[in-house]
Amino acid sequence: MSLFSDYRFRGFSLSDDRPVAILDVSYDAPSGLYAAASGSVVTARSEGLRMLGLQVNGGYARQLRSGLTIDLGAVRSRYSSYSGLGSSRSYTELYAGVRGKVVSSRLSVSPDYFDSGASLYGEITGQFRPARNLEVQASLGALAPLGRAHDHDLATDGRIGLEWRSGRVSLHGAVTTRRGSPSFYSVGHSHRTAVVFGASFAL
Repeated sequence: MSLFSDYRFRGFSLSDDRPVAILDVSYDAPSGLYAAASGSVVTARSEGLRMLGLQVNGGYARQLRSGLTIDLGAVRSRYSSYSGLGSSRSYTELYAGVRGKVVSSRLSVSPDYFDSGASLYGEITGQFRPARNLEVQASLGALAPLGRAHDHDLATDGRIGLEWRSGRVSLHGAVTTRRGSPSFYSVGHSHRTAVVFGASFAL
């Protein structure tokens, strides 16, 4: 279970700059197969708590002799009209990635990203532990349109964050930013740069 001051996805606020609560459930099989589901609620402007989104994903991960881990999977997400998208919208993505101890990367392709056309998203992430319970994370991503001509341009995003863990409790802090067209999401009312805080508890 998690609480966050904002729900940033690739630099865009899916919660419209409002706090969210998230419940994640996942299972990892010894064979490398995995599955997960996530549900979130948001504090609506004048209506209290409302459903924000649902997400399910599954895939296969395998560690190679080199120490790298390959990861293949798919994700399906749907967000309500209480999101920063302005209406109920969804997307499906297929992804392939490689994870290392310090650096990982992933490519994701969607046939209709948030009901706005085909897209390709690439990201690279780095993480290291300066202390036993502290992890520093940084990521860069780029979202590009595919296929038929439309008004969407290349959009980039970045994130630098800290995560402190003690037992089942994790505390989070991050700065996120984005550049380029927000038209894949909406007219883009959310701030381009934000500081996000959160806390998670493993049940």
